[in-house]
Parts: sequence; C-alpha cells; structure tokens
Amino acid sequence: MIRRSLLKGFGAAAVLSIGALATPALAADTTIRVASVTGPSHHHNVSLRWFSEQVAARGVGLNIEVLDGAQLGGERDYIEGMMLGSIQMAQVSTAPVSGFVPEFDLFSLPYLIRDTDHFKAVVSGPVGAKFNELAEARGMKVLAWFDNGYRNVFNKVRPIVTPEDMDGLKIRVMESPLMVNTVNAMGGSATPMSYSELYTALEQGVLDGGENAAGNVLNDRFYEVTSYLSMTQHFRPPGIVAISMGTWKSLTEEQRQVLVEEGARLQDFEIDLTAEVGAKALKELQAKGMKVNDANVDAFRARMDPVYEDFKAKHGAELLEAVQNTSS
Repeated sequence: MIRRSLLKGFGAAAVLSIGALATPALAADTTIRVASVTGPSHHHNVSLRWFSEQVAARGVGLNIEVLDGAQLGGERDYIEGMMLGSIQMAQVSTAPVSGFVPEFDLFSLPYLIRDTDHFKAVVSGPVGAKFNELAEARGMKVLAWFDNGYRNVFNKVRPIVTPEDMDGLKIRVMESPLMVNTVNAMGGSATPMSYSELYTALEQGVLDGGENAAGNVLNDRFYEVTSYLSMTQHFRPPGIVAISMGTWKSLTEEQRQVLVEEGARLQDFEIDLTAEVGAKALKELQAKGMKVNDANVDAFRARMDPVYEDFKAKHGAELLEAVQNTSS
C-alpha cells in the first residue's frame, strides 16, 4: 500500500514536471528608463510620468521609469548615450541635438515659431517627419515633440522694451553659436554658460541676466536674484522624447505600436500643459515681486536678418522655408 502510494505520487510529480517544461514561462516586463535633466516637479517630468502610466495601462509588458534631475548626466550625455545604446530613452532640447544632427539648429532660430498652432503644425507635419528621419539615421527614434514655450529675457538691471535697453547687459545663453549671435543681435552681450552655474553667477554679479521660459524662471527661483522679466519672445526651441534605436529594435511590434500611439498622446498632453504652466508661472512671478513687461517684439525681430543669413549660408534655406510656409 505504501509502495503504491509512493509510485502514485511520483507519477503525479512527473506529470507536473513535464507540464511545466511544456508551458513557456511568462516573459518578464521590459523596463525602459527615460532620462531628464529637469527636476521632479517640472512639467516635462509630470508629462513623462503621465506617459508612463498610459503605457503601463496598455498591458503590453512595458514599464517606463522616469529618471529626472540629471541622474544620468546632461543632455549631451543622453544624446551620445542613445546613439551608442547606453541610454535607452531621454527627453532633450533640440539645441544640444544640433551638435550631432546639425539640421536641428533650425529650431534655435529667433522668431521662427509664430504661435502654438504653428508649432503643432510644424512638428506634426512634413517638417517634423523630416527631422524624425534625420534623428533616426543617427540612432534615435523620436516619439514626441515637447513645446518649451517662448523664452524671454530676465535681468536685475532694468526692464527691456527695445534693443537699446539691452546695451551693456551680460546675458547667459546656451552653448549654441546661433543663440549667442541672436542675443548679440538683440543688443546684449551674450555669455555662454552652463545652466547649473547661472543662479550663482547672477547672485555674485558676474552676469546681469539670462533668458528662459517663465516656468523655468519660477522653478529655478531666478526671481530671487533678478527683478525684471521682459516678454521678448525671441526663442521657442522645442524638445524631443526619443528612444535609442537599439532599445526600439529589441521591442515587440505590439510594444512599438503602443509607444508610437502613446507618444502622440504625450505630445498633445505636454503642449497643452506648457501653455497652462506658462500662464500660471507669470502670475506667480508677479506675486513674488518680479516686474513683468511687454517688449517691442517687432523691433527685435527686425534685427535678425544677419542671424538668418548666417544660418542659410551653413544649412541652406529649404528647411527654413518649409517651416515659414507651414500654415496653422
């Protein structure tokens, strides 16, 4: 009796074992880490976390983990990393992308984007598709375009209304020759500097001001070391959310389709959120004592011909004219 029971148990175990071998194990979810230089509360990361939730809800075995606050380095590191395959996904501005894909310098041109509707039409139409192809050829697949809003001059000396008001002011700009040329053409003295050094430079009087979107002026507390925010609206460089082609190729067709679909929704979500954040930030900056004023945008725009001519000499006029001729 005991022997019969043992044999019966052994047989059942063998069946279970064979069954386990015959049934493939469920594949573990794939986690994709997306890098961002801005802090957790920045609306770019609010948007990325929303994207992560939407992707997870699709149930295709994808988890998007947002690594904000420059945990994986700076934007140049992210771009190089995506090209090499060491960074899976990142949100970066187009200005540093131009160091690897020169055509992206187009988006650093002053007074290029007329308004939000124009921006949407540009990045969602043939122009956006062309730039997506250019990025993909360098190892990065664009999933979404981000709107950073207009950048404006802020400083500690005086309100800026006309180009003459910029005379003698040392203004921090990104490390982009085109942006340096623009601020110089506006009448200021452009000073390329790492963004992380700007607050201290203003506090110590090394610089007089900087230029950025209102939301960033608020988030990074520049109202503590400057007094004036002037709506020069000179730049509106977008950002992109891109995935390394190495990571992209490792995904299933279903997972890729979900990223494309949710990436399109992310783009719409972030553009709408940028408008909300910008309007709210202006009110909060004023409440904190910063003086906000309108500038003579036409007077500044009239000085930009040399900047545009220099761009066309380097890159040609085709893509520039395509943007200018895009109707919204």
